[in-house]
Amino acid sequence: MKKILIFLSLLLLQSTCISSVPTYADDLYYYAKIEKGGTFLYASADESSPLFELPESYFVLLTDKANDKFYNATYLDKTGYVKISEVTPMQGQPNTPFASATFRVFSINGLGLYKSPSLQSAGLITNVPYLTSTINYYGKIEGESIPNKSNVWYYCKFIEPASTYQGYLYSVFCDELSPIVKNQESFPLITSPLFPQKGSGLGGLSDTAKTFIILGVSLPCALIIYLLIKPTLSGQKQKVKKKKPRRRHGDYFEFDENDLT
Repeated sequence: MKKILIFLSLLLLQSTCISSVPTYADDLYYYAKIEKGGTFLYASADESSPLFELPESYFVLLTDKANDKFYNATYLDKTGYVKISEVTPMQGQPNTPFASATFRVFSINGLGLYKSPSLQSAGLITNVPYLTSTINYYGKIEGESIPNKSNVWYYCKFIEPASTYQGYLYSVFCDELSPIVKNQESFPLITSPLFPQKGSGLGGLSDTAKTFIILGVSLPCALIIYLLIKPTLSGQKQKVKKKKPRRRHGDYFEFDENDLT
């Protein structure tokens, strides 16, 4: 019975040690509405890397809080960051969260798809063939331009039978962009802070930092478990080593062969 109680105590102690490691929910997400023009999806959690302007009236999926100014966000299948001050989190799941639009390339020699909105050859990803019309539109951004022409580029996805590419196409050689109808969906606003445990849990830490924290919690627990087990182990060893006493008969001791070992 004593051993069972010790075993249950150890299990309780181990679970307490593990639960003391701070955690946060990984499956939380919210939809936020884009209620004004000039709202961008960024490649990093700062203003230095805009990817494209998000279609007004649609939504982004918020998955975390990157810092005090940016959320981690997803639009269609593109992940990035949005400014906290430029989106409106809502309590609901829209039926059409993202705009669905396509356009066509009409350049006779095809059109280069680039890593950035620039005509620099070093950034060329692939060439989109003439009259390709199944190019998925994500958003637009200003970039390098031909003199006296528009400086607008489209961020898009181009799909071939064996490959999928994402990048920028110069809009001057594109047409037939699908009309993007305003999304009328709306839900009650979320006024409380999102992802409140961000910064107090492990979510914002690197894998190395998480490992050190877990080790820092686990090692003291292991030491406590050892100190609890040690008296029991010591008692068992003493019991094994304890010799059988010699029986006394009157004025002499009985000889025990075990004394020779």
